Amino acid sequence: MKTNRPIHRAGRSLTLLLVAAALSAGGCAAGDGAAGDPATSAPASTTAGTRDFSALNTRLAALEQQHGIRYGITAFVPGSADVFGRNADQRFAMCSTFKTYAASAVLRLAEQGKLDLNERVPVAAADIVENSPVTSTAVGSTLSWTEISRAALERSDNTAGNLLLRRIGGPGAITEFARTVGDGETRLDRWETELNEAAPGDPRDTTTPAALAAGYRSLILGDGLSADGRAKLTTWMRASVTSEQRIRKGLPLGWTAADKTGGGSYGSVNDAGVVWNPAGTPLVLVILTRSATDDQAAVPNNQAIADATAAVVDAFSG
Repeated sequence: MKTNRPIHRAGRSLTLLLVAAALSAGGCAAGDGAAGDPATSAPASTTAGTRDFSALNTRLAALEQQHGIRYGITAFVPGSADVFGRNADQRFAMCSTFKTYAASAVLRLAEQGKLDLNERVPVAAADIVENSPVTSTAVGSTLSWTEISRAALERSDNTAGNLLLRRIGGPGAITEFARTVGDGETRLDRWETELNEAAPGDPRDTTTPAALAAGYRSLILGDGLSADGRAKLTTWMRASVTSEQRIRKGLPLGWTAADKTGGGSYGSVNDAGVVWNPAGTPLVLVILTRSATDDQAAVPNNQAIADATAAVVDAFSG
């Protein structure tokens, strides 16, 4: 896996525009490949289309001050020219949002006849890492790949995430998979739980909101998986129990979500996926956060995600 990528400052703010162009053309766009310290990156806000997002930017700036965090956000309605981004080309710790790609890679292996989702996988005591509510109860027995994928996506089980990584070829396989679904920026370098370190300026195990949005859009709404694989993935993500205090808390009554959370040091709190209004119109939504002061011990702030969700949904519903 290539780990040292060139820095192209001038192109960073173009990623959202590329995503918008790809959407209108029916495809996905990859990012520019920029890496580095968020403090020296492109302007905080980027928009495309005709919708005025100035009020949303003002609201989000106030929320950043209130919660002491920095947002990384991408939001768009597929097929629309309106794309919103705040720090959308900056790097944030990926944390457990990688598990969507890991489960999708396993689904793709099943589509190719290289894996049986019903195959039983032994779970050993040596496999168990912190925050493994499903796999820790299965030590000495077996789980199917379907059960492991569900544990990773519905409960964010970290051992399940590692089992998926082991099957697909390790962290580097996530980087390679991301490129196949229009995500040109995401990179995974370590296993659970080290990948949640989130040290400032460290490009390892990071993504950008714009790139992750392109990849998630392809998998949940596009052709990144077969129709059957897409249905399985969406069902598992809809069943998540870790988003109740994040994106789902900020949604208006009648809205639904298929999303994946993540969290790590330096106040890193993430939630990413697709939300649908009561009429069934999808909105791709990625919200990544971290401490504005790079405080390693910053308390994770779920409310910052919920508040941003409410603000973004309101802006796109007006």
